[in-house]
Amino acid sequence: MSQEAPRPADLSALRIRREPEERRGGRGWLLLGAFLAAAAGAAAYFLAGRGLRPRQVEAVTASVVTEGQATTLLSATGYVEAERKADLSPKITSRVTELNVTEGSRVKKGDVIARLDSTDLDAQLAEAKANWVNAGAELARQRNVFDQGLSTRSALDAAVATEAATRARVQYVEALLDYTIIRAPFAGVITAKRAFVGEAVSPFGSSPSGGGSGGAVATIVEFSSLYVGADVNEANLSKLAPGQPAEISLDAVPDKTYHGKLRQIVPAADRQKATVRVKVAFLDADDRVLPDLSARVAFTSEPTRGGEARTRVVIPKAAVTTVDGRTGVFRLVEGRAAFTAVTTGGDVQGQVEVTQGLQGGERLISLAGGIQLKDGDRVRAEGQEK
Repeated sequence: MSQEAPRPADLSALRIRREPEERRGGRGWLLLGAFLAAAAGAAAYFLAGRGLRPRQVEAVTASVVTEGQATTLLSATGYVEAERKADLSPKITSRVTELNVTEGSRVKKGDVIARLDSTDLDAQLAEAKANWVNAGAELARQRNVFDQGLSTRSALDAAVATEAATRARVQYVEALLDYTIIRAPFAGVITAKRAFVGEAVSPFGSSPSGGGSGGAVATIVEFSSLYVGADVNEANLSKLAPGQPAEISLDAVPDKTYHGKLRQIVPAADRQKATVRVKVAFLDADDRVLPDLSARVAFTSEPTRGGEARTRVVIPKAAVTTVDGRTGVFRLVEGRAAFTAVTTGGDVQGQVEVTQGLQGGERLISLAGGIQLKDGDRVRAEGQEK
């Protein structure tokens, strides 16, 4: 019996199938391309995000200052005072029977302000005049008798003395009567009425109405003599000269700036405050300037223009730049930097004056620290909400 020879094993099932080299290389390039595309997209997105994100900047404002503020050398505070002011008091004790003024009354020199009761003085004057008449008659009789040699010289001298005494008594009572009429010593405005009809006043007493100025009936002020009295630090006196121009601002009159000049530097110093008092005269005072109002004085390097207060626009130096040879600023307009050409002037207290291009109040971008901007860049001011 014959045996069949064993068949060799089929190993083809165990063979690992491999892709062709060309197909494997094509797939790798596809993967590499996809990776590069994703990287490029991410970079583009990042750069686009940076371009859309606004830059953080510091905003400043174009300020409007008056001519006086732009040329101020020294500032001081004080009060409006009067060079001529008087409390009108009687010289005798009596009762007010007539009062012709009230607060705000304008009077001329010699006008009758008030009259006091003179009933007792009228009686005294009548008696004094009667005695004077009798003394005059006696003097005439004694002279006639003396001329006839019927009287002595001593009797005539006594008659002369009596007549002189009675005449002096009449003049004295007439003077007292004149004191019952209180007149204005100068032209001015009544700023306080310190007594009323029916009140008793005296030279050294206090008014029953609580005036607080002795027995004054009224207070008169010469408004043409009003000035501002202020204290200046002694270290700053070298900045002032006689006639130094000044601008005066009153809290009670915020819509006007008054003009004045240094009238006097009072030759006395306060050692405790280290200050010297100065007087600044008004050049254009009006009826709104009143005694005792608080005032601010700005001494300027040159006189300012009368009633028209010229204004200037000033901006920080850091806001000025040059683009393509043009001087200008970057305005902050709806979240973007807008270049605006301007014409600059001189230095104004550390800032730059703008003579053309701005009107004042505009929000500008400070370029401090070397910030570089282009017209149209998106920006966001510090403190502004995102």
